[in-house]
Amino acid sequence: MMQPQGPVAWHRFATLADASEALAEAVVIRLRALLAGQGRASLAVPGGTTPARFLADLGTRELAWEKVTLLPTDERFVAADDAASNERMIRAQFAPLREGRVGFLSFHDRGGDIEAAAAALSSELASLPPLDLVVSGMGTDGHIASLFPGEEDCFSAMPDSGICIAMPPGLPPRLSLSPARLAGAGWASLLVSGAQKEAVLKAALDRLQPLPVDLLLDRPQGLDVYWAKE
Repeated sequence: MMQPQGPVAWHRFATLADASEALAEAVVIRLRALLAGQGRASLAVPGGTTPARFLADLGTRELAWEKVTLLPTDERFVAADDAASNERMIRAQFAPLREGRVGFLSFHDRGGDIEAAAAALSSELASLPPLDLVVSGMGTDGHIASLFPGEEDCFSAMPDSGICIAMPPGLPPRLSLSPARLAGAGWASLLVSGAQKEAVLKAALDRLQPLPVDLLLDRPQGLDVYWAKE
């Protein structure tokens, strides 16, 4: 089911499994068109628990994955095999990456200095075109990637360095795609579930409070929200 809301299109489903399958189909359709038209494509995907089913389903689809560059939207500055690593989860769920059949831009193995790691990643991203597709998650506080509430006024002023450093209190530092990289993707979608996140999104759309997710909601290119009731 789809309910347009300005540039935001809502796709509502009863279960996360249904939403994940529909999103995987939408992503594959767009990837096939991109590969047919330009011969390559890029896709940024989130970590966390919500996208696991989406990634598993996406990995079963027939596609010339070797022509796709996959990357995380953000990553904790931990070891690649750490339980908290987004890359670890993505590899476990997405078969083409686990089997070495897709291009991958890892945020790991760039030394122990987070500023140097961010600079190296930014330099690598600078040589790449804008992202073709972004699939994002969202926290119950309205954060996307590793862009957290409280910094909204700074987002528009951030240079498009490609990578931002986040230092959330009490949590491991993180590397995140910059606001410009996320918002500038050719197509963007948001995968969320539950009444609480639906309420957060509606509050953001009604401008009841500024939130990081506004970066996607305000995209002139539009945003597709895949929401599951549970």
